[in-house]
Amino acid sequence: MATKKTSKISAEPMDAAAPAAEMTALAGAWSDAARAQYETAMKAFSDNAEKFRAQTEDSIASTRQGFEAANERLRAAGAEAFAAAREEMTDAVEFANGLARARSVTDALELQREYWTRLFETRIARSRAMTEATVEATREMFAPVNRSVAASFTMAPGFDNFFPFGSK
Repeated sequence: MATKKTSKISAEPMDAAAPAAEMTALAGAWSDAARAQYETAMKAFSDNAEKFRAQTEDSIASTRQGFEAANERLRAAGAEAFAAAREEMTDAVEFANGLARARSVTDALELQREYWTRLFETRIARSRAMTEATVEATREMFAPVNRSVAASFTMAPGFDNFFPFGSK
């Protein structure tokens, strides 16, 4: 049973049960708000965790495909380089034979000019082709990384529920 007390500030009697009921109501409201915030945070985390897991699996699979494609391109480029080296060796042997058959110094100089010009132009063309192949292989290799970075920014709005003060 609640007893009436007199307050030192006023002469009116005070109900001792009123502050306890008020504190209980405040604690209940705070508890409900905390539970709601916790549930919202866990839902946002769970939703984003599942999305992140799916994106990670996709990213790993596409990264593997990118590396396999790059490996295949580089393997083809290595085969082309090997064939080019073989061709250059054949041309060098033909050049040496041509020099041995040259009838004059002028013929020898002309053979040298043709050989070195052809060799230079061929190597420039091969260098360009190798550069283009390397750039394409690099693009294919890093495409999954670019997609995963872009996807990570799409996950950020899910945390608006967790941090509602950012949208105020």
